[in-house]
Amino acid sequence: MSRPASPIKSAGSARAARHKDGTRLLALVQRRPDVAPNQRFRHEQWAPHLERAHGITMDFAPFESTELAALFEAPGRRVRKLLLAVRDSARRWIRRHDADRYDAVVVVREATMLGGAFVERALAAKGVPLIYDFDDAIFLSSPDGASVSTLLLRTPWKVAEICRLARAVTVGNDYLAAFARRRNDNVHIVRTSIDLDRYKPQPERDASAPFTVVWSGSKSTLQYLDTVRPALAALAGCVPAKLRVVCNARPRPFEGIDMEFVPWAPATEVAALADSDVGIMPLPDTETSRGKCALKALQYMAVGRAAVVSPVGMNRHVIRHNENGLLADDTTSWVSQLERLARDPALRRRLAASGRRTIETGYSAEQSARALAGVVRNVLATEGARPFLSQAVGAD
Repeated sequence: MSRPASPIKSAGSARAARHKDGTRLLALVQRRPDVAPNQRFRHEQWAPHLERAHGITMDFAPFESTELAALFEAPGRRVRKLLLAVRDSARRWIRRHDADRYDAVVVVREATMLGGAFVERALAAKGVPLIYDFDDAIFLSSPDGASVSTLLLRTPWKVAEICRLARAVTVGNDYLAAFARRRNDNVHIVRTSIDLDRYKPQPERDASAPFTVVWSGSKSTLQYLDTVRPALAALAGCVPAKLRVVCNARPRPFEGIDMEFVPWAPATEVAALADSDVGIMPLPDTETSRGKCALKALQYMAVGRAAVVSPVGMNRHVIRHNENGLLADDTTSWVSQLERLARDPALRRRLAASGRRTIETGYSAEQSARALAGVVRNVLATEGARPFLSQAVGAD
């Protein structure tokens, strides 16, 4: 059978027909499943709720091949990484026609990790409804902590173009929304969320164990942990304390406080965070950190641990000081707040319980999936025209 003369009309008609049998989304993501936090705590986590409660199925198409995935976090091998990224970009371009089998395409951060928005432009030109999602300040030319390899692959200038091409843009916080709204009228805040079935409140630790402060993150965010090294050393001089670091890379040694390194793994993540008394999320006040979506704090709160965070960006919205967590903005306040928690188990319990309620009432995967479903329905209802501005469920 020959290809229809008008692919835009044919594809749109096919999509409209499929609406009767439920909605199918193709998610163009960067990484393979269960690796990248931006995917894990957003679309990968939302997909079961979308299908079960809203009749929306989501298929994931990662950019990276198995070979690139194996090298992605490894040091060096820059030429090999670049060659693999070029090959994977070509594969993404060849497979762009897969989108014709779906009602809409969700672009998570970017369709390709190399080059411009050529895939997004091609899909938009043929009438495929695009929903663009990002949860970090990926539009910055030099984000905090970016490796040379990452900078080599990044093309941040295309974020603005993809915003303009999309029928709707979903982001994780107000700071990111402000950027997107300068390029698109249909922007929704859909919060990074927690799977309540997986993240459950954990029992308190043995009172005889040393007061343990946990920090969780990736290699690129270890620089933020470095900002509280003096405070942690001072804390250990006041009370028996130790630091637990859950990460995909070992930090350099700490002075003044015992440090336990726990290699990050998705299967053991909850247990690794729960084997602590308090979770911390230090951040400098930079453009990069203002784009963060408070994920570390959400994780600590979800497992029933008090959180101490810097009052930067989304952290200000999540944490209400002395109600569901504590804020600290310099070395003196970090020492003071952590020492308070070390000496007052009742305060830890109160903040932990309130923090868990915050997650349940405002940051669950079920709620964020409902918000995304509303965006999808809006886009498909207005297919063929520029969608009107509406407020997504769960927005700030």
